Amino acid sequence: MPNIEYTSAEGHEGDATCVAYFGNQLFSGGADGKIRIWSDTLQLLSTVNAHDAYIYCMAVNEHGKLYSSSCDGHVKYMLPPYEDASVQELFRCDDAIQAMYCNGTVLYTGDDKGVVTTWSNDRMLFKYNLVEEVKSLAGEEKLIYTVRDLDVVISVLAEGKSGRYTNKAVLPGKSPLKLLGPMVNGKRSYLAFLDRTGMGLQLVNNLPEHKFSHIWQLPQCHDWIVNSICGDEQHLYSGGYDNKVKGWTDLSASQPRALGEVEVGSCVNGICCGANNAVYIASSDGFIRCAKFV
Repeated sequence: MPNIEYTSAEGHEGDATCVAYFGNQLFSGGADGKIRIWSDTLQLLSTVNAHDAYIYCMAVNEHGKLYSSSCDGHVKYMLPPYEDASVQELFRCDDAIQAMYCNGTVLYTGDDKGVVTTWSNDRMLFKYNLVEEVKSLAGEEKLIYTVRDLDVVISVLAEGKSGRYTNKAVLPGKSPLKLLGPMVNGKRSYLAFLDRTGMGLQLVNNLPEHKFSHIWQLPQCHDWIVNSICGDEQHLYSGGYDNKVKGWTDLSASQPRALGEVEVGSCVNGICCGANNAVYIASSDGFIRCAKFV
């Protein structure tokens, strides 16, 4: 049976808004502007005064560089040993950076004006004006995946030094979205996202030969809107306003097998996968939890 294995002894002041995992450590961001670093078992290792405002999201690259954005338009980063002195500013703007994603060493940032910017070694590569507000995004090879409230848009980036792109596919759906499943020739096998109600899940094939064909749809699998999804090679998890996190496996089947659910006790703002099938949860009571489904 799924259960909450660990709960942090202390929480953020206000909401815990997002979580990210790297190198056997968990990072949590909060409405208090702080980033807290935890062990696998949610022992607090350190607290970093990263921002002066509410943290929207975080992303970590393959070298452990942690990026974070806040509602005052700042995007910052830090490397180990993850302390106040290691926090540096990547850029600041007048727009809300509500979505970030790392693929290898490349960082993708998406704002409320619909602009996705790619970065390498903390230098801007290109800007892509995708028109619609970016609430969730991912990037892989020459593709950018973005979504707001009605459609998932998959864009192909033009070759050469330009910000040009073409739309490859448009799928009805709502944020958030997530690439997951086994890696095949450098691409994740699946793309998961919500249906337009925000309460049902969808899974499509992400490999080129399948042309984003649907594998399954699970309408109304939550009673309230889902805020966050995460997954690994075999599992998909979702959590939201109904205070629950739910899990599924056998993702390639015509219908996935439910792993059950855990009751968090407050609104689920963010979830991420850790080592050994752990699922970490950031919620509106400010605390961090670790759940196990398998």
